Amino acid sequence: MRKMIPVFVCCAFLIISIPRLLSLNAHWNSDEARWLQRSENFMSAVKQGEFSNTLIAYHPGVMTMWIAGLRTYFVDAGIDVHNLIHARWFLGVVVLFGIGFSGILLFYLFGQWEAITGIVFLVFSPFLLAQTRRVHTDALATIFLLLTVLLLLLYCKNGQKHRYLILSGITYGLAVLSKSYSLILVLWVPMCLFLFWNYRENRSRRFFTSIAELFCFLNCALLTFLVLWPVFWKPAFGLLAASLLGITILLLDTLKKQNEQKWKSIFLLITTSIVLVLVSTIATRAVWLIFDRVNWAVTTPHEVEHFFLGKILYDPGWLFYPLVLTIKSTPLMLPLALIGCILLWKHRKDSTEASQNLRIALALVAVAVLFIVCLSGTSKKFSRYLLPAFSMLEISAAIGFVQGIKWVYNILSRHFGTEGTIPHKYIVVVIACIGIFFVQVFPVLALHPYYGTYYNPCWKVTDIKKIITVGEGSGLDIAAHYLNEKPNAEQLVIQVSPLAAEFVYHYSQGFVYRSDRNRGYHPDYEVVYIRDVQIGRLPQTGTRHGELECKITINGIEHVWIYKMIRK
Repeated sequence: MRKMIPVFVCCAFLIISIPRLLSLNAHWNSDEARWLQRSENFMSAVKQGEFSNTLIAYHPGVMTMWIAGLRTYFVDAGIDVHNLIHARWFLGVVVLFGIGFSGILLFYLFGQWEAITGIVFLVFSPFLLAQTRRVHTDALATIFLLLTVLLLLLYCKNGQKHRYLILSGITYGLAVLSKSYSLILVLWVPMCLFLFWNYRENRSRRFFTSIAELFCFLNCALLTFLVLWPVFWKPAFGLLAASLLGITILLLDTLKKQNEQKWKSIFLLITTSIVLVLVSTIATRAVWLIFDRVNWAVTTPHEVEHFFLGKILYDPGWLFYPLVLTIKSTPLMLPLALIGCILLWKHRKDSTEASQNLRIALALVAVAVLFIVCLSGTSKKFSRYLLPAFSMLEISAAIGFVQGIKWVYNILSRHFGTEGTIPHKYIVVVIACIGIFFVQVFPVLALHPYYGTYYNPCWKVTDIKKIITVGEGSGLDIAAHYLNEKPNAEQLVIQVSPLAAEFVYHYSQGFVYRSDRNRGYHPDYEVVYIRDVQIGRLPQTGTRHGELECKITINGIEHVWIYKMIRK
């Protein structure tokens, strides 16, 4: 039986790879051309030793540029579909390994059933799936944040295994290198340590130990930040990194030897604080531009309007992210997450393990709430920014699913006895798995490869187009392929509504231009995109003087309209 485990793992890995690594040429998405160019510039600067030129974006997007930049070793760098496929493939592989590692951590935190269910919920989370097929920063940041949270929770549950603390700091450094909003998690770390305060063996050193752990975590994150961003590859930062490494080793040694004198730890903490102040001082001078850009991103709305609750707005306000959470999630995510917390609360006094499991579930939910609150306070809002909250709640839903089955088991045991419930248990599991497939898995896979067009079926009672911005660039590649089938497609002149021109251009054989940049062209066709329609960029030429030839509908929503221009 054990010999079959590697075979099972490989088969499972191949299955979960299908939705992420197939049809990678489908529908160009927003900002992907920008990140292809940035990754090309980043790798070029690294190869030429011009490390100061690796300060490219405020995101900072370093991990995206490293991973997407790997394609430059295999294909000629450029902004085309071929480069897009390779960049998406490398990012997809990293995400898959991240999800696999998350499953292993869930196994150590809860057990095999929570691990298996957690992987299923993460793999077939439509919002997460859509964003992880995209050359951008949010998917990587989300995966690294998820690993950080799970590793830190595993450390809190097993306080003697300091390797989890070190790894959590490293993954957090990777998350911050991916997206600046990862800094929000710093507010959660002390709360996480406090949640497990009562499980400290040496109560007289609780506060002291927690401070030392926090410094170790931050040191590991900062070391990762310094090592992987070439802009810091300078002698001054090298010395600071060496100092941080030495202090981190001493702090870990102190944590392992709980019988050491308290003054030694105090001295180490003071020294660490001084080094961190020095790092901050030098880093602020070196990368002040980053902080300035982050401040700009937080306080400045996006230049393209949102459509939200029937209004065209630059800043949709505090209701935006709570609604995104309900619209882009599956019908199971939020109810199961709530059920899991309730059932764990009910059994919190049964054992120490039950109490710890409740704290872990609450800590996961706390991360989601923290991101919703903090991101709602910013002026620039996009649904993808909330992706870390989705990953935490998917894990919480998986926990709720398993807890719900256990609860049903207990009811059956009380009615039929332990022996008599075995057949009923199998029936319950089969029914639950079928339910998961038809509610969570099948509706998502049915949209392949346009997973971004998924919306919670509960919202089908209304017209989603009147609630929130839709699109995700979906359907524009279909429009381009449709026009490519026309006779003399290479000679066609195609006018495209402003926000869609870039996405049509990369697939079309004809000449493509934006409708707001018409320099006297006489178009044969016009492609109108729903995103432009929602924010009032109509009427376009086609809607006024053209004939509607084709509508492209995905998941019951018309995304693209193709008008044939009538020459007079």
